[in-house]
Amino acid sequence: MNKKILMFSLLGLFAIGLVIAGSYAIFSATFTVTPAISIEGGEQVLGVVYSGGIIEGDVVTISNDAPTERTIILSETSNCDVTTSYVGELELTKKDILNWLPTGDTITIGYTIIGETFEVTGVPDGYTAIYYKDAVVGLEGRIANPQPAIEIVSNMGDLPQFDDVNAELEDYCASDGYNQCNGAKIWVVLNEDISGGVLNWANMGNYYYETDLIQYNAEGSIVMSPESNLEVTPIYEVAVGESGGCTVTTTIA
Repeated sequence: MNKKILMFSLLGLFAIGLVIAGSYAIFSATFTVTPAISIEGGEQVLGVVYSGGIIEGDVVTISNDAPTERTIILSETSNCDVTTSYVGELELTKKDILNWLPTGDTITIGYTIIGETFEVTGVPDGYTAIYYKDAVVGLEGRIANPQPAIEIVSNMGDLPQFDDVNAELEDYCASDGYNQCNGAKIWVVLNEDISGGVLNWANMGNYYYETDLIQYNAEGSIVMSPESNLEVTPIYEVAVGESGGCTVTTTIA
């Protein structure tokens, strides 16, 4: 009897030893993590500005090097009383209204990317900047029935607005080769063609249309499309009464 107990005990220990000595398959992975966001033009020495004045910084290029969308947040810290905003430039072009291809007649406007209010600069005399908010999904539907929501650029909130199909549902990187796949369309149209906030399309061959989509966010949150870049120029508005050295550090999170 004791021999049987001893034999079973030895067999049990042998089985446990097999489990410990042998294991299920394992694997390991080694990879390198690199930042998705990079910048050019980060160090700037701008010179002298008077108290209560405005000084413009140099262009900074923010790049999303990843093949997927990224949301960035710009925020500032400073040792002085200064308000910072960020502006960009956008090329607009006239288009052949028969095939919607650019004609080569272009203008460049400036627009607010981040700041307390949205503004557009560089609009030619006789023209008005508008936000063209598509209300019909699909290019074919828009051409056959151009009934978008039109808003004159003035005291506007964040762009694109939530009910603009260009905010999420369209992909202009795929369809038009844009740098920014989603966003807002800014056009410059003739003053005489706008009445009561309605565009009559009478001279559509003389409008300037977007060549890329833009965003505006008062709080500093911007969505960057895959492998896109964004050129921003910081604008520093110094408070009245401020003096001495001033350093503003912008963090991109």
